[in-house]
Parts: sequence; C-alpha cells; structure tokens
Amino acid sequence: MGAVDKMLLDAAHDAASIYHLIDHHQVEPIIDLNNRSKNHTKKGSDIQISSEGVPICPIGKKMKPNGYDHSQNRQKWRCPLACGTSNSCQTPCSSAVYGRTYHTHSKDNLRLFPKTSRETEKWKAIYSRRTSIERSNKREKIDYHLESGKHRSTMMWYVRIFGIMMCQHIDAWYAHRKKELAFLREQIVA
Repeated sequence: MGAVDKMLLDAAHDAASIYHLIDHHQVEPIIDLNNRSKNHTKKGSDIQISSEGVPICPIGKKMKPNGYDHSQNRQKWRCPLACGTSNSCQTPCSSAVYGRTYHTHSKDNLRLFPKTSRETEKWKAIYSRRTSIERSNKREKIDYHLESGKHRSTMMWYVRIFGIMMCQHIDAWYAHRKKELAFLREQIVA
C-alpha cells in the first residue's frame, strides 16, 4: 500500500486552514467548495476569478483548463473561444494566435486554485469516489445503529465504532469471497 497522496473531503471542510494543513503534509486536498461564497474576485488585470476559482475572461466567459505546469507549480487556462489556431471571439483580448492564456498559482490561494482544477474531468472522477465514504457512513450510523449506544465515555464510543468497523470489514470480505465460502459450506455440510 502506497502513501496517501489525495484527501477527499466535502464542503464542510472548505476552510483555508484545512487546505494548508493537508498541503503541509504533501497531500493534495480534493475538497468541494462551500457555496456560501458567491463573489467574483478582482485581480490586478481585466481577468476576474469566479467563486469556484475559475478565471473569467473580459467578455464574461469561463476560461478552460489547459493543464498543470509542474515546474512553475501553476494551473494554465485558455480562452474558451480559442481552439487550436482559430479564435472565434468577436473582441479578442489577445493578439496571440493561440489565444489568451492565464495562470493561477496554488500559493496565491490554495482554496480556490488547487493542483487539480475543479473544472477538469480528473477532479470530477476523483471526487466521485466520495460516494463510497457516504455509503460507509450510512452503514455505520443507520444499519449498525452507531448512535443508539447511550455511552458517556469516549472509550466506549471508540469500542463501539471499532466493533462496527470490524463488522463492515467482515461484510466486505464475505461479499468478495461469497462463492468460495458457499463451496466450503457445501463440503463441510455434505
């Protein structure tokens, strides 16, 4: 088993200090943004930053992610209307054939500019794994009645949760080896 390289958390953990703590341990935070903040951020240029951390070009369109530059530790963004060498923008903001590019740095705002942009399919694929965590939480709380215990001590809560986690592990082990165990049962009972 390898080292942890990403941490998936929901919007309840969307706080700058959490991002910095996770980043300090060389782990990439994959955290959904809390929708309480809906303001655009002005930068020192004609580009604004949306509340999701996406640059917005002067005509009001979201720029498209165009890869991560590991040498400079920054995300690259391109004009949404520039494709290859053609630019369909009526009022281009750059004379470059390639179209306007913009870079966002994680060091400027780790919360808005994570290493993997929230606008990419890669981020969406990684974050979709959180559903398994939610299913596990549901299994602990509802199926195994975690909160039914009327314990006062922290130690008893730990004993209860560890017991439930062992049961979840046994369930997963059984589901994975169901056919083998059915064969074994037939051999023993027969």
